[in-house]
Amino acid sequence: MGVPQVLNLIELEAVYQMRECFSEGRKSTLYAQNEEEKAELELLAKKAIFPEKPLISFVSGEEEKDMAEVFKYSRYFAGKKQIRRFVTCGGVDDGKSTLIGRIIYEAASKQEKEKIHQNQAYLRCDGTVDFAMLAGCSEEEARQGITVQVSYSVFEQGDCAFLMADVPGHEEYTYNMAYAALGAESAVVMTAANKGIVPQTKRHVRICYFMGIRSIVFAVNKMDLVSYNQEIFLQVEREIAAMMQEYPDCNFCIVPVAAKAGENITTPCADMLWYKNGTLLDAIREIEIPKERTGTDFCMQVQRVCKSSQMDGAKVKQRVIQGEVLSGTLSIGDEVLIYPTLEKSTVTGLYALDTPVSRIGAKIPAGIEFARELDVTRGYILAKEDNLTVEERIEADILWTADNRLTQGKRYEIQCGSRKSTAVITKICYQMDVNTGEHKYAEYVVKNALARCELSFSTPFAIACVQENRSLGTFRIIDRKDKSLAGYGNVMRTISEDAWKEEGRPVTAGEREAALGQKSGMILLEKTDCVDVWMNYVERYLLRMGFHTMQTVLLEKDTREINRIGQLLAAGLILLLPIEAGDKKWLEGLLEEKYIFDCAVEGQVPRKIKQWASKLID
Repeated sequence: MGVPQVLNLIELEAVYQMRECFSEGRKSTLYAQNEEEKAELELLAKKAIFPEKPLISFVSGEEEKDMAEVFKYSRYFAGKKQIRRFVTCGGVDDGKSTLIGRIIYEAASKQEKEKIHQNQAYLRCDGTVDFAMLAGCSEEEARQGITVQVSYSVFEQGDCAFLMADVPGHEEYTYNMAYAALGAESAVVMTAANKGIVPQTKRHVRICYFMGIRSIVFAVNKMDLVSYNQEIFLQVEREIAAMMQEYPDCNFCIVPVAAKAGENITTPCADMLWYKNGTLLDAIREIEIPKERTGTDFCMQVQRVCKSSQMDGAKVKQRVIQGEVLSGTLSIGDEVLIYPTLEKSTVTGLYALDTPVSRIGAKIPAGIEFARELDVTRGYILAKEDNLTVEERIEADILWTADNRLTQGKRYEIQCGSRKSTAVITKICYQMDVNTGEHKYAEYVVKNALARCELSFSTPFAIACVQENRSLGTFRIIDRKDKSLAGYGNVMRTISEDAWKEEGRPVTAGEREAALGQKSGMILLEKTDCVDVWMNYVERYLLRMGFHTMQTVLLEKDTREINRIGQLLAAGLILLLPIEAGDKKWLEGLLEEKYIFDCAVEGQVPRKIKQWASKLID
């Protein structure tokens, strides 16, 4: 048996991205710019997809941005063991891009610095270096003097390599902020000494914490603008310490810097001898990164299933189940339990990438062979102990990043790693003020907001609370219509079967209306020869706007008929009824006048119907 290859976190991400590509049936997503890159990609694919033969074609064209970033940096960081990946964020114009540029400049060799000074793209009109341009900002950002996209930069110092993400401070770019924080292990939060803590600072700290970051370095920038005054720094330090009381499990430190002047970035500042705790780069490198909570028992999420027996010329052999070992260890001969089928089988073969091994541990791209064929597919979970809960209902904190509102009663696709399920938002418990943490009542959730919601899955889902297992307790929310990323979620608690039984009280009409996101109502149409066509037209018109409707007719004018119509209204529906003269008065006792639209009086005008129906969702 071979020895598992040790990969750094960037290389691991590239392997998993390659497997994602093949699991979705795509033969290629990148193009190689030269023969060396082509060889590197082919070798990576061979290791990642083993024992299948990866089918890759290299063509010219535009690369998928996310994939391109991963493979670009996997080549840069190949073989490097000490890597720190962090995100810089904070208030607008607090100097994030300048800081990154200054770090890159200070870490550069003498020859590299000379090239920077000779490149007009990096220089201001007066010939001095514009350090923000070294951080890789776009032409639009350079013109506006702000950051609107996520830009990545790399540098090395000693035996440690760094990958930095510069993200926008503006609230409207929260999506970019969350995306960059998702892949980072720590954060550098900028705050200006002349301004102190601002709302964007609090927002970004809260989002970093939400996305799982537990190590934060606060860079108190622009100390040169306050004459390197120690008292001003101590005041900002007290503000930060008070803010961080809300995050007791976070490691943080506070460093005074002057990014533009290059003070206390890589070398101590002579004007701040009162600060004795090292430079900013020392803090980034030395701050403790808490271990991710994943449990101690073996757990692996299935990413793809290799069907090597289907290869031309290949020997018939059992399938290999590929995935990432989230926690624990697995050895040949161990018995494994499969969720959600709860079938069991014995491990007969193990691979770390393309190397056969007898034992495999956490954070390794694994391949597993079983003693017998099992119903295992992408998204299933393997474990040695039956200690996972399979849930249908959860309570989760959600960071909403889509332009459309998150509304109660709407269905979304939930993706937790490689697992997917459809879920409906059954309740919006409250919306959280991202700046203050205050809880507020909300009928819907708008873009860039945080909210506590209840979700119900269409099928049972093996999941865990984020406090216990981050890998199994975080998910992404996908819009079912256009497949776009709509938000991120953290599982705060599971709603068990006992809790389900406790909620045995009758469901009220108001609760049904809340679930559908509308009030019930009636649209009355005059009974004519063409009324059926008109009802179809009106119902389809409302359906396209997201309303829940139903056509019905009056059978008999008696108590049973009143009860039947009342039950349909209690279901939260908008009913379409053809009526004769005198029927309206007979029906008016079921609803208030404002919830009844009489086409005979109002006229058959779609615009008026839309205006009336819109009031049912206010």
